[in-house]
Amino acid sequence: MSVGDTASPTTVHRYVAEARRNCGASVADVGAGARIIITDTLVVEQLDVQESEIEAAWNASVDAGLLQLPARAKRSSAVPGDFTYVIELRRGDEYRAAEIEQVDRPEVEADMQVKQIYAAVRRLLRPPHE
Repeated sequence: MSVGDTASPTTVHRYVAEARRNCGASVADVGAGARIIITDTLVVEQLDVQESEIEAAWNASVDAGLLQLPARAKRSSAVPGDFTYVIELRRGDEYRAAEIEQVDRPEVEADMQVKQIYAAVRRLLRPPHE
């Protein structure tokens, strides 16, 4: 469960303030078991699509294997990649996340599933002029 799901509003505010103060700073000393997560700017916008299009994307994603995705793909070796698919799913009190690296040649079933899921969701994100 993420800190945002369990932390008090005061604690979340403190984390956000700390992140803003240190934005762009290098992290040199990371304790054992810690993980550094970095992202580019995330922009959240309302989708300008019909509910039926959202339902179609959901159904296509489920058909592609959304509900069976592993948290990570089991690889025979490390994958040097520039792009990783991160899929988070919350249904009621259940939360799941998958982090699957983009690969040129599918190595495991999750590689194909995640590309199909991305394609289904990507159709919802088309520019308004299309």
